[in-house]
Amino acid sequence: MFRVLQNQTSNSRIIFSRNDINCMNLPRSFVFSPPQKQQVLMRHKLFAFLAATPIEKVEKGQLYFDNYDNMRITAPIRWPLDFRRFLAGPNEEKLLGKLKSGEWFPAENELPYNFKIEGVKIRKKEDGMFVNFTFRVDQAQKEMALEEIIQRVQTFLKDKKDFLWFNINAHLVKGEPFIDDLIDRYPASRLRVEFQGPDVLTETLYKYLEPYGLIRDINLFPASSKDFSRYALVQYAKIRSAICAKNCVHGIIVNGTRLNIIYDHPIKMYKLYIWITTHPTISTISLPLIPFIIVAAVVGITYGLDLVCYFFVKSRITYYHLYQRLRENTINRFTTFREKSGDEIFSFSTKEQEDKLQNWLKDPPESFIVLLGPANSGKSALVNKIIRGRRNTLSIKCDDILDSRNKNERALELAKQVGCSSVFNLVIPLSKLGTLLADEVIGHKIFGLPSSVDDPTKKVLDMIENALYQTKYRSRKNSDEEFPIVVIDAYMIKYKENHDLWELFVKFATQLVEKKLAHVVFVSSNIGITNHLKSQAPSMEVKTLDLHEPDEVINLVDQYVRDKNIEIPEGLKEAVGKIGMHLTDLGLFIGKVRNGTNPNDALNDLVSEAKADIYRIAFRDDIEHEMSKEWSDIQFWEIMKELSKKEFIFYDITKSSPLFNDDDTPIKAMERSGLISISQLPNECSISIINPGKPLYQKAFAEISSDELFETKMKYKTAQYYLLLENKKIKEYEDELEKLVKIDSKWNNKWSSKWSFKWLFGNGHEVIDYRVKYLLLLLKKSLVRAKNHQKQIDELKQNYELILNRKGR
Repeated sequence: MFRVLQNQTSNSRIIFSRNDINCMNLPRSFVFSPPQKQQVLMRHKLFAFLAATPIEKVEKGQLYFDNYDNMRITAPIRWPLDFRRFLAGPNEEKLLGKLKSGEWFPAENELPYNFKIEGVKIRKKEDGMFVNFTFRVDQAQKEMALEEIIQRVQTFLKDKKDFLWFNINAHLVKGEPFIDDLIDRYPASRLRVEFQGPDVLTETLYKYLEPYGLIRDINLFPASSKDFSRYALVQYAKIRSAICAKNCVHGIIVNGTRLNIIYDHPIKMYKLYIWITTHPTISTISLPLIPFIIVAAVVGITYGLDLVCYFFVKSRITYYHLYQRLRENTINRFTTFREKSGDEIFSFSTKEQEDKLQNWLKDPPESFIVLLGPANSGKSALVNKIIRGRRNTLSIKCDDILDSRNKNERALELAKQVGCSSVFNLVIPLSKLGTLLADEVIGHKIFGLPSSVDDPTKKVLDMIENALYQTKYRSRKNSDEEFPIVVIDAYMIKYKENHDLWELFVKFATQLVEKKLAHVVFVSSNIGITNHLKSQAPSMEVKTLDLHEPDEVINLVDQYVRDKNIEIPEGLKEAVGKIGMHLTDLGLFIGKVRNGTNPNDALNDLVSEAKADIYRIAFRDDIEHEMSKEWSDIQFWEIMKELSKKEFIFYDITKSSPLFNDDDTPIKAMERSGLISISQLPNECSISIINPGKPLYQKAFAEISSDELFETKMKYKTAQYYLLLENKKIKEYEDELEKLVKIDSKWNNKWSSKWSFKWLFGNGHEVIDYRVKYLLLLLKKSLVRAKNHQKQIDELKQNYELILNRKGR
């Protein structure tokens, strides 16, 4: 500027006034030309304007969003099937793009002070995120600018209705947040505020921490030692508020004091344990009590689970009928296309039998009720028909329980049927642990635990009894209330007649009837159940409803087809008479007749299927089946041949035949397989008889026996067996004769002297001679029979070859 002032022209001289020179701070002797004076004034005004305008700088700031994780579901309509967003949250790059797009955050051009988002820092453990931004403002207006920015962001979040339900809040970070990834440090609702400097008053702390959420209490504590500063514990009502306060206020300077904030967790249990065990006074008292406390805790949990089991059992007894009604009115309406089961197709129970059973159930419980009948005769269907939709009923199926491998599995299966298997599955191991600990600590078992009982099944039965007792107690006010019904189905299955479960159920049923808690209905196909119940519970009366001899089977079928408006085809009644009262076969037969099959053809189809079953079960000769089969082919052939001619054969006569030799093990095995059934002669309970496994087998036995080739084969095997048996007898006779000859020779040598005293001991030679003659007679008969069997074998072998050749042509 001084150079400009010195460049004066010689032709003109302009002298500034005194005021101008004073403003420019120049010497008074300076003289300017008019253009120079104008230039100097313009520059002077420009410098004055620049000096009066504040200088703007680029500042940095941070915002904390306390709920970033739910932002990934911002557009459920646009991303209805994007499961990747549920499995792994958005990364920082995607979040940054969403923020800059203006979807979750005001657009940058909508915010003042040249606002720009610089980056995002996700805090997964705290379910939040930091947003770093820059803005341009004068240093003096920085605080005001930050307040304006956060206010606009919060207003945007409130006005954004499409994700208002996420409940996202934005806060301005006022301090210097400590962003850590320490593994063992998790958020908590209580904060520890340490003072790095002079103490801060409670009112001041409340002023800085209250905006982030409701505070329950603020407590100031002295320093634990001279090396640690004083601190305050701030308890928030919500953990989310504590997270925001920690991230936004940590590192702030208040009245010259820096606030350092960390999460403060309650005392850990292991720390409490260390304090108790290391304390010189408390440890002497507490340590001996620890085993007792553990035993008490385990036993308490077990008893608590017992109460839960009891609640489930009681609910199963009381409210199961509501579930049945709901199922019938919902699921069953949509499954009308399914094939109906056997008990829905046909039932052998007559109206008189149903009325009789219902009348028994109306009276107070004073006796056992036994529903007796062969397998698949509709016993269970009759009981289910009566108790369906009725409250306070319980059904137990013994055949499912018997398949269990041990007592614990048996108890779990029973618990499953009564509705408490999920809880009782925990009771057994906990009770075992409690019993083991009690034995070690106390020295004896604790009464009432399932493991203290020999059989956990007894524990389940006791819970059922208690639930029935409470049911009776609550229903005393209503005198018209029906008595509960407990159905024990498949009781005393024949192949497990001596199972210990039967005794448990009889004792359980006796308690229920004697206390008048419930009616007990036994459903069984074993005709010996009546004698069994009378022997186990002599004081109890047994009422039996027998379905063994239905005289009106044909009439029932006739009535059934009339009720269904089905035209009765020719030969229907004759075919039904041969099928008998086997529910499964009768249902298959009626199904075939419905489809238009002639009754005789339908019967022949069922007989063919029955024959295939008999061949598969009784006469299959593969190695695996032979090892598991408990009878021989000729043993079953002997029974089948007799049953093809008669309705029944006597059990004792069959057992004493040479093929069985008084061993009834094969006969029992045949019964378990369903080939035959063993029952008592009507009106003669002491005489047992053998019947076909089901009536349809009667005709199947006859057709198999009439097969010439198969009959020849079985006769051949039978003749071989008898020949082997006679040869075995012959060998035994010859061995005994050889021994007698040796004894006789020794006898003659010993007693041949005159001092033998034959007059005193008798002549032993006569006794041996008598036995030899008897054995020779038996030997002669066996030789004759063996000869005949051999002759029969040769003839049958020749006939078998002829039949094969004839059928092979």
